Amino acid sequence: MKFSRIGKHTIRCVISEEEITDLGYTLEEIMSNGERTQEFMNQIFDLAEQQFETKFELGIKTVRADFMSDHTLSLTFSEHPGSDEMMEHLKDIVSGLMNSLPQQVGGAEAKNGKEDTQELVNVLITLVFPDLDTVTRFAKQIMLSEFPPSALYKYKEEYMLMLDLSDLSETQVKQMSNLTDEYAVDIYVGAERKAFVEEHGKFIIQERALEMLRQL
Repeated sequence: MKFSRIGKHTIRCVISEEEITDLGYTLEEIMSNGERTQEFMNQIFDLAEQQFETKFELGIKTVRADFMSDHTLSLTFSEHPGSDEMMEHLKDIVSGLMNSLPQQVGGAEAKNGKEDTQELVNVLITLVFPDLDTVTRFAKQIMLSEFPPSALYKYKEEYMLMLDLSDLSETQVKQMSNLTDEYAVDIYVGAERKAFVEEHGKFIIQERALEMLRQL
């Protein structure tokens, strides 16, 4: 388990599946958004405060869970600061999401006289909204010449908007991040969460969800 600061109001914890099990939880419980999820998040947050020997006192905490390709879980805890510090808070949120932008992997190492082809890691995010009206208002605020691939699911009582941001520019991702902080109640990054919702949720719009929501 590794803790780090990524902003004045934001801290991150990277924890392995084995460490999650040692704490008495399963991945399914953590992804269910139930009482066990809240218990786990509170426990990790308490450990983070102990690690940094500080107390977060600015307001309600928000948590983003990013399921990484190496099967670790990255938890980002943020506070809701006052209006005079809101821009700094947004920078923290953007910074966390920007870390998930496509990265070149592999490298151009010679192998049998040829160079390996570099590939990009897809940026798959799942945005969580409390109701259909909120996700519709969010979609209508997105101003892009071309919209990213998207799908809408309902899991329990929440609406899950899945987006592939791989082809968006840094500026477009920042715009999306700002709107996400305003409308969404949670955000997950990675294919694991997407697969979980697709398996357990009910699909509402399978393709071009953003465009269709904007027409409502």
